[in-house]
Amino acid sequence: MPWLYIKGIGMIAGLIIGAGVFALPYSFAKAGLFWGVSHLFIAFFIVFFLHQWYGEVSYYTKGTHRFVGYVDIYLGKKAKFFALLTTLGAYYGSLLVYGIMGGVFLSNFTALFNGHTIEVLTLGFFALGGALSLFGLSKVAEINFFLTIPIVGFIIYLFFFSVPFMKADNFLSPGFSLLNKNWLLPYGIWLFSLTGFSAIPPTRDLFIRSSLVKFKKAINISLLLATITYIIFIVSVLGVSGTASTEDAFSGLGAIVGVKVMAIGSVIGFLAVFTSFIALAMDMKSMFRYDYKIPGFFAWLLVVIPPVFLYLNDVDGLASTLSIIGSLGMGALGIFVVLMRRKIVKVLKDGDKEDIVAEIDSSKIKIIRKLEIIILSGIIIGVIYDLWGIISS
Repeated sequence: MPWLYIKGIGMIAGLIIGAGVFALPYSFAKAGLFWGVSHLFIAFFIVFFLHQWYGEVSYYTKGTHRFVGYVDIYLGKKAKFFALLTTLGAYYGSLLVYGIMGGVFLSNFTALFNGHTIEVLTLGFFALGGALSLFGLSKVAEINFFLTIPIVGFIIYLFFFSVPFMKADNFLSPGFSLLNKNWLLPYGIWLFSLTGFSAIPPTRDLFIRSSLVKFKKAINISLLLATITYIIFIVSVLGVSGTASTEDAFSGLGAIVGVKVMAIGSVIGFLAVFTSFIALAMDMKSMFRYDYKIPGFFAWLLVVIPPVFLYLNDVDGLASTLSIIGSLGMGALGIFVVLMRRKIVKVLKDGDKEDIVAEIDSSKIKIIRKLEIIILSGIIIGVIYDLWGIISS
């Protein structure tokens, strides 16, 4: 595989395969197999097209920008303000979750040796992730790729190791009941787990001298790799733990498959959230630099300090938090993606902003209104559901 693909897939897959995967078995255990699988297909369908469309937006736009910058170019200043609020909420929330999960995995591992408290380990995670986010884009892409390999390898190993401990009843409880209060829980977690918006612009920077076809191929391979990895992991954990599945997966798994697997799994879990943390921190730092012209060091401080302050407040219900970030945060970003892509065609036809768009044939961008409506409907339903849950709680 060409080194360019390795870097691109390392950047995107390294970010996608993160904290969300560990909460997926728990969401299946709570909602049931029917809803878990149903939301997989729905979320994959939505994310696939949103990734493609955002890839087009980033590839066709001249200059170096990040999400908020693209919104400013195509949708204006007012939309840029709301995009900033949405991005900050989704990104800071994600960095916080990565940090918490990183601390949990380190705690699980060091507990075997009478290790440090989880608070110290979480702060250490933030410090190490923040330090590595100072590296350049190319170096981070390589780091993510090589860290993602053992993650995928361990999940495959876990599957074969777990087969003797699996029970069919664990997959069927709570069963296929449609009347389940947690029926939508997997949807937001799937969106969070599959979405890699923040990795697409920096990957575009790697592919800018290549072709859009190759760029999209890297995006698709990354999404497919993440999805297959998730399915294997869900089968491994759910088949063994069933309704006893925990939000970090390994706490409930260790008592059944042994301390050794739990220790290795905790290290792999740490790597998974660590790669996501680095890639997201890099993209957020680039947003402050390119879209708001903030000097590099101060942009870095704006990325690494807020999650640490947020950590001072306890976060209850990690799976619920992931679901809300997925359906609200990633969903809102998806709405902006649809609107921006439509605007590209209008910009090309009107010819009023040709200086910011690459020379392309607008006829190659197929706007399918029914498909957009379906995807927007799926996003909005999830947003409304979670907003209702927040208001009524």
